[in-house]
Amino acid sequence: MFKAVRLCALLVRLKPLHLPQYRRLKVGAYVAVKKYVEAENDYAVAVLRNLRARTDAVELEPDGRSVNLDEVLPAAEQWCGNVPEKVLLLLRHVVARVQQDTSETATLEDTRFAGFINAFVRSVPQLTDEQLSQALGTLAVLEDIKSIYEPNYLALWTALDAECLARVADWNVDRLLHFADQWYPLRLVKQGKFVHKAIWKISNRLRKLPPEQLVRTVFYINLTRVPVENMMDIEVNFRQNFDAFTIDDVAVLCMGFFKTETPVRDGELLERIYRKVTEEVGSVEDIALTAILKLLRYSSRIPSVASMRTLLDTLVPEVPRLSVQACLHVALLGSDIHVCHRDTLEPIVERFLQDVPALRLKDAERIAFVLAHGNVTLRQGREMVLLRSILADLPNRVPEIVQYPRCYIALLQFLALRNVYDPALVSTAFDRKFLQLAYSRNIGGAGREAVSLDAYIAICLAGAGYTGNRFPPDAFRLVCKLTQDYLPNPQYKLTKSDRMLLDIQATFEAVVKEQRACQILHLLPHYQRPDILFCRDAATGRVVPLPELSNTHEIRTRESVLGQRSGDSRLRLVALVVGSWNCYIRDDKRRTGGYAMKLEQLRKLQYETLEIPWYEWPVYSRDDMRRYLEAKLATLLSKRAPSRGMG
Repeated sequence: MFKAVRLCALLVRLKPLHLPQYRRLKVGAYVAVKKYVEAENDYAVAVLRNLRARTDAVELEPDGRSVNLDEVLPAAEQWCGNVPEKVLLLLRHVVARVQQDTSETATLEDTRFAGFINAFVRSVPQLTDEQLSQALGTLAVLEDIKSIYEPNYLALWTALDAECLARVADWNVDRLLHFADQWYPLRLVKQGKFVHKAIWKISNRLRKLPPEQLVRTVFYINLTRVPVENMMDIEVNFRQNFDAFTIDDVAVLCMGFFKTETPVRDGELLERIYRKVTEEVGSVEDIALTAILKLLRYSSRIPSVASMRTLLDTLVPEVPRLSVQACLHVALLGSDIHVCHRDTLEPIVERFLQDVPALRLKDAERIAFVLAHGNVTLRQGREMVLLRSILADLPNRVPEIVQYPRCYIALLQFLALRNVYDPALVSTAFDRKFLQLAYSRNIGGAGREAVSLDAYIAICLAGAGYTGNRFPPDAFRLVCKLTQDYLPNPQYKLTKSDRMLLDIQATFEAVVKEQRACQILHLLPHYQRPDILFCRDAATGRVVPLPELSNTHEIRTRESVLGQRSGDSRLRLVALVVGSWNCYIRDDKRRTGGYAMKLEQLRKLQYETLEIPWYEWPVYSRDDMRRYLEAKLATLLSKRAPSRGMG
C-alpha cells in the first residue's frame, strides 16, 4: 500500500484531469485527523462510580520508604527475592521515575529495568488479591506508553492478565467486576483475556443480577464489543428493574446494546426508554443522550414512530445546548424508517454551519446523508448552504480522506444526490490508487455509493464536459450485479414490492390487450429495484413491442433499447416506476433523495416516467387495479400525449 504522502500528492495534482476551470485541492500545513477521546466510556465509568471525573488514588510511596533505584536496579531480582511487598514497592518507584523524568531515555523499556521486570513477573502468582489490585492501580498511572506491545510493558500487563484469568473460577461477581474496574484505566480490556472470561462467567446469571451489577456488566460487554449468547437476559432484567435505573444507567445499558450491534427487541422496553428520555430530556447529560439516541435509532421500527416524534418535538429547544455529536444523532434518529423531523433539522443545520471545519469527516458524511436522504428543503435553503460548505472544506481534510477513503466516496455521493459536486474531487475519488486505498484489491467489492456516484457522472454530467476519472466499467457491472434485486419470478417467494411489480405488469398487458407489451428491467443498474419498460408511438398512441432485453448491468440508454430505431422521434420509451414504501418520507409522501434522483436520471436518459406510489395502488381487487392503471395511462396512450414524466 502506498504511503499517505503519495496520496496527498495524488489529491493535489490530479494528473488525469486537465481542467483549469476546476478548483484544485491545496495542502498547507499538516492537518491532524481529529481524534475524539473515549468520552463515552470515561463518562460511563464516572456513572458507575457516581463521579464526574476519574481520580487515581494510587500513592507511589504509601509507607514512606525510599528506594535508591540506581543502587537497587542492578540487583533487582536479588533485592526483591520472593517478597511481594518489595516487588510492589519497587514497581511504585519505577513508575514514579518514568513519570517524573521527561527525557526520552527514561522509559519503561530502559534496559536497567530488565531485572525488575523478571522479578515482577515471577512474583505475580504469589500476590494476594489486594496486592494484585494495587499492582494494576500502580501500572495505570503510566501515561505515555507508545505501544502496549513494547517488551517490558507487555511482560507486566500480560503477567497480571494471566494471573487474573487464573483466579476467575474462584472469584464471585463483585470481585470479578472490581478487577474489571482496575483493568479499565489501562485501556487493555479488549486486548487482555481476563475481562472476556469474567463477562462469560457473569453471563450465566444475567437475569438475576441486581441493577448496579447489571449496569457494570453491560459496560464491560460494551468495551469488549462482543455480545454474550444470552443478550435477551439483559433485556429481561432491564425491563423488570427499569424503575431502578437512572437516566445515566439507561445510557450505559444502551451503549452495551449498540456497541455489540444488538437491537432491543422488546417493544415495551423500547417504549419505556422513549418515555424516560422524553421526560428527562432537559437534564440528561450530552453523552448519555447520544448513547440512548444511537440505540433508539438502531432498534426502532414502525410502531415506535409516534414515540419518536414526541421525543423529537421535545428535543427542539434543547438543540442549542447539545454538542455536535448529540445534534448529529438527533438528526439521524428515524432516518432508517424514513422519519424526517424538520423542526429539529433547522437548528441543527445552523449549529453545523457555525464551524464546518471542526466537523469530523464522518460527521459531515452523516449529516449529508440525512439531508440528501430526507430530500428536505429548509427555510432560505440553509441545507444547501451547509452542503456546499462541506464540499468547499474537503480540500482541507487530506489526512482524514486518506484515513477514511470510503467515507469520502460516500460523502461525495450524498452531496451529488442534492446536485452538489466538484468534478476535481470526484475525479480524485475514482483515481485507481485511491480506489485501491479504499477497497484494497477488491474494487469489485465496493458499495452502491461508488457506482451511484459514477452513474451520476455518466448521466447528470454528460453535457458538462467531464473528462476526469471514472469507476472501472468491469467493477461497475460487478457491483451492480451484487447490489440489485433479482427480477421477480412467480415461481419463487415474492416480497410485497415484487408482487406489486408483477401485478402492474399483468394489469398493463390486460389494459393494452397485448402479451409481452412491457418488460421488468433494471434501466438504472445502480438502483436496487427494477422498473417496468414499454414503448409507445406518440403519433398513434399505441404500444410498440420491444425485443426481449436482458440485464447487462449497464445503464440502459435509448440507443441500447431501440437500436437502429432510436432516431425515430415518434417512439417514446416509458418507465413505469413503482414507488414502494421506502421511496417516501413517512407521513409526508415526499420522495426520498435517492428516489427523486432516480426519476431525474430516467428523464435525462429520455424516458417518460409514470410513477405509481404504493399508497395509491389498489392491492385487493383486479378490477380496481385495471381502472387505476387505465386512468394513469389515459394521457400517455392517446395521440396528443405530453412528452415527459407524468405523476
